[in-house]
Amino acid sequence: MSRRREHGVALLGAVMALTALTLVATGLATSAAVDRRRTADALEGMQADALARSAVATASVLLAEQSHIGEPDSLRSPWAHRIGRQTVGPGWVEVTVEDEPRRLDLNAPGIAATLPRLLRRLGLDPSLADALADWTDPDDEERPHGAERAWYRRQSPPLQPPNGPLGSVGELGLLRGAEPATVERLRPFVTVAGEAGVNPNTASREVLEAWLGDPEKAQDIVARRAEVVVTCDDLPPCTLHAQHYLVRAVAGAGRVRRRVEAVVWVAGGEPRVTSWRALAP
Repeated sequence: MSRRREHGVALLGAVMALTALTLVATGLATSAAVDRRRTADALEGMQADALARSAVATASVLLAEQSHIGEPDSLRSPWAHRIGRQTVGPGWVEVTVEDEPRRLDLNAPGIAATLPRLLRRLGLDPSLADALADWTDPDDEERPHGAERAWYRRQSPPLQPPNGPLGSVGELGLLRGAEPATVERLRPFVTVAGEAGVNPNTASREVLEAWLGDPEKAQDIVARRAEVVVTCDDLPPCTLHAQHYLVRAVAGAGRVRRRVEAVVWVAGGEPRVTSWRALAP
């Protein structure tokens, strides 16, 4: 082999060795960067989780203090005002609060009459009311658009109706004929918190119309509550003071976001979270 060719082979080997070393170094650097990003994401995730939980805890304490004052709940109550994003420590939080009596309680005695009206008002199939009644009642007699244990046991996977009160609004998704979109459409208007009645000062027009069965009376309440607190004088089961509030918290730290909602009981003693649901960021 000539000296020139030997030099060429040696040069080619050196280039290949350098290329290999470069690839290894690049791989190690990329791996280290990925590891750092994963570590940062994990830390930011824990920070965002802590911020969301702290926001719910803080709101719970403030709501409990507010409930002791005894003022009727309305859309002008302190908790009803949005305060926007607040910087806290390594991140930020946003909190909104709603009283649960602004919704129809799916476990209330009168829901058989009010739920079909709400479903029609929302453009949903009112036959879901039959399915709910069969799911919660103690007998095995099917309503025209409902289903009892025999039907649910034939599903895959088989289901067992509780023949008792709903444990969550999400449980509606198990009912015959209930689509996920139907449940999400209903969520803002229904609850299972166990309130004494509907609050005419905070309920939406849809809920008022379903609750009263009278669109004109519902419109009158919406107009009056803009000026004064509406009382429960001649109304169906009604309350002006919530025992439960829905607290929604969005928290962020770095690139990570956390969104949760919790139902908080404040009727007496220490406030207590009775349900918790993590939501998509």
